[in-house]
Amino acid sequence: MLYRKPLIAPWQKTILWLLLVPLTFWVATWRPAGFSYPLLLQLRDTAGDMVFSLHANIAKGLAGFILLLLLWPKTYPSDNRTPARYYWLLFIVAPPAILAAGVALLDLQWQPKLLQHIVIFAFANLFLTCVAEEVFLRLLLQQPLLRVVAQWTGKPWLGEALAVLLLTFIFVAIHTGLSGAAIQVYALAGFCYALSYSLSKNILMPVALHFSVNLGHFALLTYPL
Repeated sequence: MLYRKPLIAPWQKTILWLLLVPLTFWVATWRPAGFSYPLLLQLRDTAGDMVFSLHANIAKGLAGFILLLLLWPKTYPSDNRTPARYYWLLFIVAPPAILAAGVALLDLQWQPKLLQHIVIFAFANLFLTCVAEEVFLRLLLQQPLLRVVAQWTGKPWLGEALAVLLLTFIFVAIHTGLSGAAIQVYALAGFCYALSYSLSKNILMPVALHFSVNLGHFALLTYPL
């Protein structure tokens, strides 16, 4: 709670932020050699070969919820939000648009999964992936960035725009191994998630949007890419 206390000096907040960003990323991504998180799910093709395995990255999930506890705003400033109809429209339009881009650019095929597999994936993806990634990207990176740029320039719209663009780039960058058309699809997804937070100023919006895209991809289409 120290990070968001109003009485803490700006330079102290900066130091805490500079420590918190790499520490959180390290906790979420580091894994000792030979160590595996608990296996939740395996998918095999018709030949019996394993095509996907889902492990419970507990450290990533814990890091996300700790960040959420530390950074969750006590109030959401209504003066910085657009009318609700705009971000709800984005929430409705973005998931099918992102999935359609995946089908068109990555040749994803119709491949519906079993209900029990969908349920396992849904719980793990929501609590161990979407919450962790969106809290890190929005509350720890996007919100401070847009605030700093707005204060320096006196132009809140510029802070919003730069934050959305930079966070789109970061979203693509942290998903290593992407190339070609996959970069375009992930850039579209990252842009929509960042824009949903910029419009709503509510962390629940990008979490829900991210989760709906991931769940739709897993439940209905070729998974993973």
